[in-house]
Amino acid sequence: IGGLASPQLDNASLWAFSKFFRTVLSSNNVDFRSDYPMLPTESDSVFSRFCEQPFKISDIDDSDVIVVFGSDLIREHPNEYLRIRKARNFGSPRVYTINPFAVKAADVADLELVYKAGCDEAVVDGLCLAAVEEGLVDQAAATSLRESAALATSAEAAEKVGVDIEQLKIVARALAEGRKITFIIGELVARCSRREAVASALANLNLLLGISGKGQIAVLAQYTNSKGAAKLGLVPAPPEPVKSELTAICGKLPEIPGHTTDAMLAQMKKEEINGFFVLGADPALLYPDRQFVREGLEKTDFLVACDLFETATTQLADVVLPLSSWAEYAGDYVNLEGRVQRAEAAIKPVGQSRPGYEIVNLVAQKFDQPLFENVNDLQGEIDRLLAVENNAGLPGAFVKVKSVAEETAEEYPWPLYICDDPHHRGHLTEKAPSLVSFCGEAYLEMSPEMARRFSIEAGNSVRVESPVGKVIVPARISEHLENDVLLLPRNFSSAAITSLLMRKVCINRVKISKVDE
Repeated sequence: IGGLASPQLDNASLWAFSKFFRTVLSSNNVDFRSDYPMLPTESDSVFSRFCEQPFKISDIDDSDVIVVFGSDLIREHPNEYLRIRKARNFGSPRVYTINPFAVKAADVADLELVYKAGCDEAVVDGLCLAAVEEGLVDQAAATSLRESAALATSAEAAEKVGVDIEQLKIVARALAEGRKITFIIGELVARCSRREAVASALANLNLLLGISGKGQIAVLAQYTNSKGAAKLGLVPAPPEPVKSELTAICGKLPEIPGHTTDAMLAQMKKEEINGFFVLGADPALLYPDRQFVREGLEKTDFLVACDLFETATTQLADVVLPLSSWAEYAGDYVNLEGRVQRAEAAIKPVGQSRPGYEIVNLVAQKFDQPLFENVNDLQGEIDRLLAVENNAGLPGAFVKVKSVAEETAEEYPWPLYICDDPHHRGHLTEKAPSLVSFCGEAYLEMSPEMARRFSIEAGNSVRVESPVGKVIVPARISEHLENDVLLLPRNFSSAAITSLLMRKVCINRVKISKVDE
């Protein structure tokens, strides 16, 4: 059996779900990451370490160098974007954005560095090599870095990623000279199947220029309670400090290793997992390979889904249980800097819906193994887990960067990036009339130059095709976009955006055509 819980649930619901699987079902097959392909199986992977790094929002205020890498910050973390804007208004930090496409958040940047799609680790290698060639590091570090980088020179990196070598030198120099640095790593890295190579390059940059010693560098948690889910051990292989505390609380943990979300789906396709319990998540909509996830869920003998609304996942379920929203009960959540925040109930639960922890406990009672008599009984266990310090630190030695050349088909030339619409925080907000009035359907975002090339005007219907799927959506032309990339928001269930994606590729590529009216 496998389990998947939403990182938007409260601490009590997430902990009840984790405890239910490990004590009642004796399974480590539990996860909260429903929309990331090829997840790391080890808790100490380089990428996982970046996710564990401490981050303080207030430290943005007095940082003299701020770098945002792989993030469309307004879409992902609008509050942190406003904090950077505040820092610019009341101070004089040097701000740099580094992305494969231009972003609106770059309006506060001294330099916006836009590189070719699929070259994420190469551009970081370029920053490292630029620092070496500019004499910003000692000889021993320079020699070790050259042995670990996938490229030989910053000029080679600049040519490969399509940026001016002087831009690499400017950013490298700023990081070397900065007294207090904030370095934000975003969702473009987290959602990349090659995230470990990118994380390795970033670890080398951190070690070379001492970024974490002069400030903070971290992957920011994306969802309401992603940080809480991780701290509560809602992954198949928790970090050792968390695992130790879980063992102390539960008595013992199952011995058989667990599987990540995508590994569980693969097991379902092989009919080696035949039961799946989904609490508040919608993998059929959000997992970045719709065909893969549907094949797995459809082969599952017994699928239980709990949610607020009918979803692509509940439509495949054998049993559907009504879940209360965050506004219908009081709950605690852990924000991206690890701070516990309380949300009080605003309305009574609608219909027969229940909070996640109640649903899980009712199921546990059917096993004659209730998890608690009162939800407050869980609080002591939750507090113990949240108090665990789990920061293994970033690598103290240079890591070999494994860069793999991307194979592309001429028939599908255009890089496609999946994002969130700025007015929506996840697909559930498409049920909010006020937000739908801003944007109520998916759209294909492109540059004015690309629109002219295809004779497309704003609002025209465009067919988007990949090797595995196609959708038709209206066009949106964005003046800030400059290069040949396409953006599609995934917030709207009416458009099967993830049907265009494949889990193992680095960059999904598509072809487009205007639909004749």
